[in-house]
Amino acid sequence: MNILVVGLGLIGASIAKTLKKNTDHYVLGWNRTASVSRRALEDGAVDETGELSELIPKADITFINIYEEGIVPFVLENRALFKEGSIVADSCGIKTKLCRRLEKEQLGFYFIGCHPMAGREVSGYENSLPTLFDGASFICTPTNAPKSKTDTLVELAKQMGFERTVVTTPEHHDEMIAFTSQIAHVLACSYVLSPLAPMHDGFSAGSYRDVSRVARINADMWSELFVANKEPLIREIDDLTANLEKFKAAISSEDTDALKELMRRANKIKEEIG
Repeated sequence: MNILVVGLGLIGASIAKTLKKNTDHYVLGWNRTASVSRRALEDGAVDETGELSELIPKADITFINIYEEGIVPFVLENRALFKEGSIVADSCGIKTKLCRRLEKEQLGFYFIGCHPMAGREVSGYENSLPTLFDGASFICTPTNAPKSKTDTLVELAKQMGFERTVVTTPEHHDEMIAFTSQIAHVLACSYVLSPLAPMHDGFSAGSYRDVSRVARINADMWSELFVANKEPLIREIDDLTANLEKFKAAISSEDTDALKELMRRANKIKEEIG
């Protein structure tokens, strides 16, 4: 197949490099900054670059790797260029808003929301890796695409080396991402906003490192994702706040029995779910 990767930042370039490393598919690449496209071609991360008007009509599958707010406009602005019956996917971390918007359109191709579940605390082409998705999950959130098209993406993900593939609804994807990813970033950012954070050196070990790691964040991208997924994320913040209040009340009243019970429950859940 011809696979076009639009946007050659951390995720897009990693997709391209993984396709080149693990599959025999022909990889086309495009980036808004032309020098990045040229570098990808020189590095062998893609087989061909050029103008979108030349690349899009050749693609059997197109992966769009740009900020969430730009995906729907990109698809609609280029709708006449996509090959009839081809698959157009994205790699955005939020699915409901864009999937439900695009399912309303009469398109000659099939849009399927996708989320390769991997990342780094750094961004850009220079930090992309052909091994970024090793052992990772690949999530598909089809709405009105036939099962055969989703099956094509699932099979491609397996070829690329993803360990697990999940097919679900956009809504379930977003509520789970609010819990497994977004709330962790909110927590980490809240944690390092403490006035004591600058003085951690010499006092910190694994706990500080583990909790604070994802506070190293792309503010432009994550602020968009938080707002786009505000309802599920607010529910998670409410749950987290309620649990913190339970700990606060038990500590304030020196109720060690209540503290022990909270920690036993948390420990039991962690042991059961991993």
